[in-house]
Amino acid sequence: MKSERRRFFIKTLLAGGIALQIPFVFSCNTAHIKLSRLVIGNDIIEIKLDLLQSILEVLFPKSTIFPGAKALKSDIYYLWVLHDSRLDKGERLYLIEDLDTINNFAKNKYHNDFTNLSLRNQQEVIELVSRTDWGENYLSRLMTVVFEGMFANPLYGSNPNKIGWEWIKYQGGVPEPQQWNKYPEILNLDHLSHEQ
Repeated sequence: MKSERRRFFIKTLLAGGIALQIPFVFSCNTAHIKLSRLVIGNDIIEIKLDLLQSILEVLFPKSTIFPGAKALKSDIYYLWVLHDSRLDKGERLYLIEDLDTINNFAKNKYHNDFTNLSLRNQQEVIELVSRTDWGENYLSRLMTVVFEGMFANPLYGSNPNKIGWEWIKYQGGVPEPQQWNKYPEILNLDHLSHEQ
């Protein structure tokens, strides 16, 4: 039994180490990763990915006519946004800070983590959160991230196979960005001259 736990621990440690070394976006399928760490300013921030994924899925669930946050890989786009050092530090921290507040809401109401609640109870927690001033603003910002990810080119890690575009019959910009001219690389104009 101990050796199985040790193997699981080592696999998890290796997977986490690898995920931190690969240009994040887009190396990963976040389905089995429970925690993401990133540096914002001088702070190391931890994000509970299962909590994020559960909240996003309640906000934008899959239906028979449109893909949900999970299919759109909204969590990957959310993390991509957080890794954008050009985005204001306060905005990046704002996207993170109330995930735990939502979880605490669930603990206060149901004495359990948000991720352990039934879908119905998760929906109720989100409904209660949306009635608060902070919650309405925060959930609105999370939905903005979901929609941005839905319109993003799949090069950025979300909207796989352009499923969001197909749903709304959207035609992305032409020509589509490539690895060398996507954001933020396109802001480095020195290297663009060799490609033209």
